[in-house]
Order: sequence, then C-alpha cells, then structure tokens
Amino acid sequence: MPVNKIFNPVKPRRLSDGAKEQIQKLVYEGTLAPGAKLPPERELMELLSVSRTSLREAIRTLETTGVLRVAPGRGTFVCERQVVSLAEDWYVWLLGHRQEVVQILEVHEALEVKVSELAALRITPSELAALEGHLEAMAKAIEAGDHAALVAADSAFHRTIREAGGNQIIARILNDLEDHVLDARKAVMALPTRVARVVADHRAIFAAIEAREAEGAARQTLLHVRRSKDELLSGGLDLMRCGPSETAAREASPAGTARTR
Repeated sequence: MPVNKIFNPVKPRRLSDGAKEQIQKLVYEGTLAPGAKLPPERELMELLSVSRTSLREAIRTLETTGVLRVAPGRGTFVCERQVVSLAEDWYVWLLGHRQEVVQILEVHEALEVKVSELAALRITPSELAALEGHLEAMAKAIEAGDHAALVAADSAFHRTIREAGGNQIIARILNDLEDHVLDARKAVMALPTRVARVVADHRAIFAAIEAREAEGAARQTLLHVRRSKDELLSGGLDLMRCGPSETAAREASPAGTARTR
C-alpha cells in the first residue's frame, strides 16, 4: 500500500496526541516498517489534518521514545528497534503507557508500602511459607526465561502480602486496580534491569517481614517500588532507541531493512 494511503485525519482532541498515536500504531503494526521514511511534513500535515505545530510535537515525542529518527535535511524515519528482554511486546506497550505505569507505581508507593508494614505485624506461618514459595518460583522463572511465570510469581508474592496485611479497605482498592497493576507489572518485568534485581528486592522484603520488622518491610518495599519507577524513567527503554550502527546504515540506505522478530 502506498505510504500516502495509510494515514487518516485525526479526530477532534489534542491533535498532537492523535497524530502521535496514529503514527505509533502504524509502526507497531508493521505498516510503517523499520527504516521507512515518512511523507514530507506538509503532506503529512494534510494527511493527518493537523497543524505544523501539532505534527512537530508528535514527531518530537516519538523521537524521544525511540520510535522515529529525524535526519535534518533528509526526513523522518522509523527506527529499527533492537530489543533484548524476556518479552519484547511489553517494550512496545511501555512506549505508549509509560506515564500510566508511573502513576500505578505511585499508587503502590502509597499503599503497598503500608501493606508490607502491616504484614510484618500480622503475617501467619502459612503465609510466610507461601511468600518463600513465590520467591523460589521467581528464581526458577528467571532461570528458565519464562516471563509469564515470573509475572505470575511476582503477582502472587504481593497478593500474599496484601492478604497478610489484614486491611480489607486497602486490599479492595488494590484489587480494583489489579488489571492495571498486572499490565504495569508485565511491562516493568520486561526491563532487563528490573529482572536482574527482582529476586534480591523481594528477598529483602521477605526478610524484613519474616523478622517482624514493620519499618524495615515498609522501607524495603518503598525502595523496590522506587527502583522500578526510576529504571522506567531513567533509561529502561533506551534499548528501543536507534543505535549508532543503525543510524549509519540508514544514512546509506533510507529504505532500511525488513522487520525481524
């Protein structure tokens, strides 16, 4: 399909967001392949029915997240992504939902920290044994490279702490957020930096709860949540950006290469 036939006018809303989401969707679906050149600015403005300001804002955002690369004097190209993780698709999800994930982690910072503090005071021997089992499951999942099993074990670990805390109101709030939390957990667990630390973080939380150290459990949970947020914001997605070798290759051949998965 010709590149000038794949765009549609953006529906009324914040136009830069609509333009960004449409281009991003075309990239993720593969309609705009890695290395593909976008139409010239004036033509793309007409195809999307947006102003130059809105279009440039959208492209600037997509360049920042590593979806597009702007080559002055040559045009705008789709980046070729080199992803190394347990689940590549969650990198794609993160690019479009990073702010949502950060907001969810902020909820965790407020509620999960308190839940861990309460769990250290109220947890039963059977719940402690369950936590230890979830830790073992995490380690096995990482060794096997099983992203789904890692996410499941992580979810079960936090769910057990939530139940052990004994505060039904906090538990209900977190349960209502479960679908969003699960997506965020899957996404964050796709970051190689997070995978490398996940067992150590959870062991520290477990040790504090096992020792009935409420302040220590709260502190370790806070560190765990903040590490996830910091890694997400400070470079966890850098692998999605265009690398120097890719940039050089596209300078020689703007058409790029075929998508590989």
